[in-house]
Amino acid sequence: MTLLVLRRALAEYARRPLNVVLLVAVPVVIVVALSSELAAFSELLSTTAKPLYLEVATAGWAAAAVAGLAGFFQAVGSRDADRRLAAASARGATPVVIGRLLAAACLAGAAGAAALAALATKGGIADPARAIPAVVLVAVLYVAIGVVVGTLVRSEMNGALVVSVIWMLDVFVGSGLGGSSSLVTRVFPLHFPTMILTDQAAHHGGPIGDVGWSAIWAAGLAALAVARLASTTRSARRAKPADLRSPRSTPLRPEATATSTPATEKGSSPGPAPTAWPSDRHVEPPATVRSPGIPAVRWVAGLRADAREYRRNRVLWVLLVAVPVLFVALAAEQTPTTRVPVRLVEGARQLTAMLSMRQIHAGEMASISSALLAGIAGLFVVTGSAAGDRRLVLAGFRPRQVLAGHLGVIAAAAAITSAVSLAVSAAFFAPSQWLVYAGADLLVALIYAMIGVLLGPLVGRLGGLYLLLLLAIVDPGYGQTVMFHPLPPTWGAFLPARGAGTLLLDGSFASTFEQYGYLLLGVAWLVALTGAALFVFRRQIGTSRVARARPVFPAGGAGFPHPVSVIARSPGSAVRPDVPGHPDPHNGLMSGDAHQDQETRPTKEVAP
Repeated sequence: MTLLVLRRALAEYARRPLNVVLLVAVPVVIVVALSSELAAFSELLSTTAKPLYLEVATAGWAAAAVAGLAGFFQAVGSRDADRRLAAASARGATPVVIGRLLAAACLAGAAGAAALAALATKGGIADPARAIPAVVLVAVLYVAIGVVVGTLVRSEMNGALVVSVIWMLDVFVGSGLGGSSSLVTRVFPLHFPTMILTDQAAHHGGPIGDVGWSAIWAAGLAALAVARLASTTRSARRAKPADLRSPRSTPLRPEATATSTPATEKGSSPGPAPTAWPSDRHVEPPATVRSPGIPAVRWVAGLRADAREYRRNRVLWVLLVAVPVLFVALAAEQTPTTRVPVRLVEGARQLTAMLSMRQIHAGEMASISSALLAGIAGLFVVTGSAAGDRRLVLAGFRPRQVLAGHLGVIAAAAAITSAVSLAVSAAFFAPSQWLVYAGADLLVALIYAMIGVLLGPLVGRLGGLYLLLLLAIVDPGYGQTVMFHPLPPTWGAFLPARGAGTLLLDGSFASTFEQYGYLLLGVAWLVALTGAALFVFRRQIGTSRVARARPVFPAGGAGFPHPVSVIARSPGSAVRPDVPGHPDPHNGLMSGDAHQDQETRPTKEVAP
């Protein structure tokens, strides 16, 4: 049973080949693209860190990111199936739990091996005897964290958000990039393993030491993950004998056995309820609704339905508020006030100003948190309702009407995240142009929200999470930063946040607004991504394969469509409304020819 669960879990992961590619590609990109930047960042924070060993630490951090998400989806995506397997197994949940954990460990091992291989190719591993075990330890830590979150949080959106934020806080705050010994950094799992990878003694590990605390973290989290996964996989209690009675021996309730209609007149006897066939039913359309207003009604109905659905997810809105507070405040607090040169534009001239690193870092952390949270919201809102969206389109909604409801919720999430990030960053510095600064941060959030909408149908939830996590760090984190050089890196000009990032810097420290070209660049990115997202969304819901149902209006043009709509590709062919491309179980009775008589049936007009 253990080997069966292991094989099936890995086969399920490999069913989407892009997931396998990203499992290897994401750690390689993090190591190759960010190791030098992280080393430079640590040199700015403190002179005690060693740049070569900081590059080694990026291999562990990359493996942690992939391992955490892999462990989370292994736990949350197969809970019901694992319970059925545990109920059918003679050994209970033990082989299922072991197989599931081994599958997550294999994925984490592949990510760690790819990161180490990229590091060896780039510049070599200075001390393999220390680096390889430390990377394996970090991968085990985050597999356990992902599994624990997967057993505690049922929503995939909320759980993925929690795992991603834990990792980002751990890297930017808990790792102690500049050799920080703050009490805040010691409560993060990666603090002591990073000290091992960077060959820096923490000097606050006590007699246990950095290796001892790292082993305690790994053993404790692994034990908690095993216990939690076993408790959620264990089958439910056996039914009592009283619950196993035959349905025939259980008396039916009176209301369930009644088949008669109540008497309508005094003295009359109740009779059997008449059978109403679907073809005999007729819904009287309201006289106040006209056909030209139906598209507007659908726009509003879609938005209200999405708002009602995600309003129930209170945990999501709490996370959208709490995460920026923790992320921005903790990252800015750990940054020194050292001044660095920054190139600004004032009117018609350029000048170099000496600005505090804490102020710069607070503004950049706000944009990173806004981009990541808005991107995750866009990814999960669209992918979580694909089946329902197809049914709405088959019922007559246009794809843009369905997508508009999703975008309303996504825009609300982006606005909340951006507002909270701005409020927290304001505690560390006062922007020179509040309107420009707030607009730039919101523009970053909306751009990444559309990236999430675009990635969901293309690469799925797990692949989209990998790419969003990578883009949020590479683009607004390092591609648009001015902490290392007076100007942002040249390669960042090809990334989506270049226009909004320049506006963010200009609104933070320049007294006048002169960056009109970058404003147009940011808006162009947003429009292009929105158009691409709409195109991909149309393909996801299958409008190119199945014709949408066209409503039949009365002769007077008033009222709602007839309850029976026609769904047909060609005369004589039929499709199932719920599954595109599948044959009709009624052998053509729902085809266009069968409904031709109902289309031409006279419909009662409603006076305006």
